[in-house]
Amino acid sequence: MALRAARVGVTVDEPSHLLSSYLYWRGADRLPPRDMPPLLKISAGWAPRVLGLPVPATLGLPGQPRTEEWDAASAMMMRMEWDAIPRVFFLARLPMLIFPLLALGLLWWWSRQLFGPACAMLLAAALALEPTARAHASILKNDIASMFAYLLFWYCAWRYWRAPQTGNAAALGGALLLALISKLSMLFLLGIAPLIVLARHFTGKTGRRATLTGLCCVLLIPYVGTLAAYQFETRLLDADELSRLWSGSAVPKWFLAPAWIFRLLPVASGMWEGCVALFSSNHEAVPVYLLGRVLPEGSLFYFPLALAVKVPGALQLLIVSGIALALLSLRKGELGEGWAFWLIPGFLYIALASLSRFQLGVRLVLPALPFGLMLCGVALRWLLRNRRGQAFAALLFCWLLYRSVGIYPRGITYFNVWAGGADNGLQYLADSNLDWGQGLPDLANFVRERGIRKLHLSYFGFDIPYRYFPEDELEVVAPPWDDSTANGSHLEPEPGYYAVSATLLPGHYFAPKYRNYYRVFRSLQPIAKPGHSIYVYRIDHKVHSR
Repeated sequence: MALRAARVGVTVDEPSHLLSSYLYWRGADRLPPRDMPPLLKISAGWAPRVLGLPVPATLGLPGQPRTEEWDAASAMMMRMEWDAIPRVFFLARLPMLIFPLLALGLLWWWSRQLFGPACAMLLAAALALEPTARAHASILKNDIASMFAYLLFWYCAWRYWRAPQTGNAAALGGALLLALISKLSMLFLLGIAPLIVLARHFTGKTGRRATLTGLCCVLLIPYVGTLAAYQFETRLLDADELSRLWSGSAVPKWFLAPAWIFRLLPVASGMWEGCVALFSSNHEAVPVYLLGRVLPEGSLFYFPLALAVKVPGALQLLIVSGIALALLSLRKGELGEGWAFWLIPGFLYIALASLSRFQLGVRLVLPALPFGLMLCGVALRWLLRNRRGQAFAALLFCWLLYRSVGIYPRGITYFNVWAGGADNGLQYLADSNLDWGQGLPDLANFVRERGIRKLHLSYFGFDIPYRYFPEDELEVVAPPWDDSTANGSHLEPEPGYYAVSATLLPGHYFAPKYRNYYRVFRSLQPIAKPGHSIYVYRIDHKVHSR
């Protein structure tokens, strides 16, 4: 993972996360939309703070203009020295590697208690070899940190259910705090934790005092810890603001109803603004590319279909078998106490994510992955009972190892054998499933090997193409983000070599009139797909698009 962190190109979201991490360590993290919680910033912000970033000294300070974070990050990238970019991103990525290691260790420990030592080791190996998770573990993003936090929450809930003691209640509150500062989509756990404490009380396992203590732990620890994580930048909510949000349709009522308490208690400003921005963005229709079609408002089936083509085939066979065996064991009453805490959370997360309009990649449901692997544990426990089952399990893991090693270090682009591999990925998905702006190093290697002297590049991302290509050998073809960057409704390429980011080809990010901007290239066969994420075409004569 560390080697990949040094080699992979800068992805789309990383510049804004680097900037907000830097500002966090300066106490100036106030740029909108503030939708990235502080765990990533706490972990990674030391690198840009030590090395410095070329941003105004007053950026983010009170009383200064509230520049959009993405705009400020784009300007920052243009001002950075080219040799400093890989160094600062590598150092900022390194602390994020602790989260996949913690997730692996916790998965092993919990699975050991559920399925035994042999299954636990195999499940830890499965997580280490899963290409998508390993790829996203090596970049400056919070998906794997939230995966660990989500797993930790449900493990602590499982422990509390089995032994509802004060220490376990405090651990549950701490896990809830970690989840809240890892990803704002974990907000729903704020309602689940108290329900778990109350449900344990009504089963007769805890008395009134122990229940009150448990409720204090799962409410006060996240509250105080969140204020601290947001550097005690707090405020009281205004009645007019709440009324205005209540009369609108963007922010849901289930979120606003309990928020009235923050007229009396201070709320972390960054968390409140981030939640409101997140709900407002989710309220807008976001076109999604799925199975070769542009869906104007996404699909309820986006994540199940994405998992069907992104999860390795070996794990899919084990998961399906594990579901069947788990249902059979549940019917016979053989799953043991607390089975719901490891059987349900994965499905719950995928279901809630499917109701959201943020459908930009399977990475968004990575918190469900460890629970899918625990379903594999049900199947593995059954297979390891005899030699034939052991041989079949060994065959599956050899297959997983072969596919995982074969795609390294380009795990972002992994598609399973049913989908035909990474080269066929664009038939199914785009965005962070395939091309997240990370492919410029692979493209540069291809251009050097082929001796191409002039390249026309249409790139999706915030990396700097001129870091990889001499200025006289590269022409940047701007995507049609608006009328000022579009060259007509359709691109009509002159003869030459063209490289187009895979995510740009479907056109789902553009206004409807520019949706077919790259249709000339969609009708051609690329001569190469460096890194599987950028498609290279050779145009021998001027193409007129009609």
